[in-house]
Amino acid sequence: MSDPAVLEIVQMEDGEVILRAAESEGEPLLSIRISDEAADLLRDNRFEVAREMIDHAITRTRLWDGEEDEDEQSQGIVH
Repeated sequence: MSDPAVLEIVQMEDGEVILRAAESEGEPLLSIRISDEAADLLRDNRFEVAREMIDHAITRTRLWDGEEDEDEQSQGIVH
């Protein structure tokens, strides 16, 4: 079994929130860009919203297992 990856969530200078391997400067594994209009509504909560989105992707799906559940694939839920 391989060692678990150490990941970090980082808010970039332009407001984009990324998920990347810790201490990596390479391409992010995931990025979330929130529009200026949405950022105005979120105020200081932009990072927390992005963090919750990433947490959901990791803990409530099989995104990182490489397997896709048929039920999740067919739901097509838009938030």
